[in-house]
Amino acid sequence: MKYGQGVASGQPGTRGITLWTRVEGLDRTSRLQVEVSPDEDFRRIVARNDVMAEQARDFTIHTRVTRGLRPGEQYFYRFYTCMDENSQVGRFRTARPADSREPVRIGFFSCQEYGSGFYTAHAALAREADLDLVIGLGDYIYERVFERNPIRSDTTGANRDGEVQTLPEYHEKYNLYNADPELIRMRASHPMMAIWDDHEVEDNYAREKPGEATRQVRIPFLQRQRNGYDAFFDHMPRIRVRKDPDQIFGRIGLGGSADVFLLDQRRFRDDQACGDEFAVPCGEQDDPGRTLLGQDQKRWLLDGLAASRATWKIVGNQVMIMALDVPRGNALNPDQWDGYAAERAELLNFIRDRGIEDVSFVTGDIHTFFAGNVSPTGRQNEVRLPEAVATEFVGGSISSKGIFDQAGGEGGRDVTAFPSDQGVFINNPHIRFSNQSFKGYGVLEAGPEELRVAYRAVRTTQARESEPFTLAEFRVARGRPEVEVVRAPTTGPQPLPLVP
Repeated sequence: MKYGQGVASGQPGTRGITLWTRVEGLDRTSRLQVEVSPDEDFRRIVARNDVMAEQARDFTIHTRVTRGLRPGEQYFYRFYTCMDENSQVGRFRTARPADSREPVRIGFFSCQEYGSGFYTAHAALAREADLDLVIGLGDYIYERVFERNPIRSDTTGANRDGEVQTLPEYHEKYNLYNADPELIRMRASHPMMAIWDDHEVEDNYAREKPGEATRQVRIPFLQRQRNGYDAFFDHMPRIRVRKDPDQIFGRIGLGGSADVFLLDQRRFRDDQACGDEFAVPCGEQDDPGRTLLGQDQKRWLLDGLAASRATWKIVGNQVMIMALDVPRGNALNPDQWDGYAAERAELLNFIRDRGIEDVSFVTGDIHTFFAGNVSPTGRQNEVRLPEAVATEFVGGSISSKGIFDQAGGEGGRDVTAFPSDQGVFINNPHIRFSNQSFKGYGVLEAGPEELRVAYRAVRTTQARESEPFTLAEFRVARGRPEVEVVRAPTTGPQPLPLVP
């Protein structure tokens, strides 16, 4: 037997954790065991479970450990067979108790198309110290190959061209991605919770409507969607909800310093406005009947934010909630909250009117590092009007390319990206940081008096090794929804100064 995709943990609670692995070399459902210890050498065992590698779930194992664990403690775990064939060792930390005021550290990432580059950023994320949780913000896999000049081959799918539609094909896709050695290290190092965006099923789909990005339709879209969802749950360290087995939205309490709210912005959304065309103005995006979250999820989020007693409310958000205008006042992308402007206003007006402080969105999707202030309109002018009620940190991508990677390549992207970043600041005064040049991830630390966020980047994803560096650092003071840029590149574009 082999554990070619390593191990993973997720859904951390104060006294519980979900553990995952996949076993290769089986031809039928088989029994294994998992053990948990506070010692890396497993001198003391605090929990041991019998587990099943289920054939129907691609021989993956999901088990919830709820005995022998204490809040806020680090543990190690491994799977093994009766023949003492051990998996690699994984590590996790249980959630801190609700009355804890210790700082909470959270990593976040998104968008890792396999052929676009190597997972050099995951190598750095695996080495981050003392992360309580890593959040995957969507596009964990890509259902087809979008990269025009792939650096490594994706030959999954019936036609071996990287496009997957059936359940075995989606399983094959996850098996390809999860076998990457750097992703294996990251998943073993920290508990992880992933939420899907669109590429886990099909690019730009909305609710039960396909995104029409498929080269060759081989099965009905609803069956494809079912296959994508099932494969996602098979390969993620999480237990499905009995009442709604497709539910990914939910809350994770990490102690008194932070509550994490994870959203689903695909399964319940109305179709994208304006024909899903970039920078095409139309009145549809302001329609008060349009929803990104759906009524039940929206009510859950509003109630949860109002009830939270944690210092920081961190919202795991697939698509950008700040406006992104080109030119000013003209929304660029209807696939993000700009295409659902009335619901954005409803959410942020609720936060303002209820006096809910210290809300920060962490976001993926757009392959760019942004940071800024969130108002009910999504916008501010140079004197910070309308006033912000939250902040947002958009964490770039692990490997997926943006506009300037495609246009100029790694050697020329800075030349074209820097002027574009300056255009972002001119058209969007609420955005305090923009970098379209580098790939990487974010790390936030939620403390008693401030939120600190760092963007980590790598010089290249076109080689298997690349030295990571801190691209930028930010601070948000408690009770004041304003992103302060603590450290940023000294060359290139800078945000516009505040006009008194």
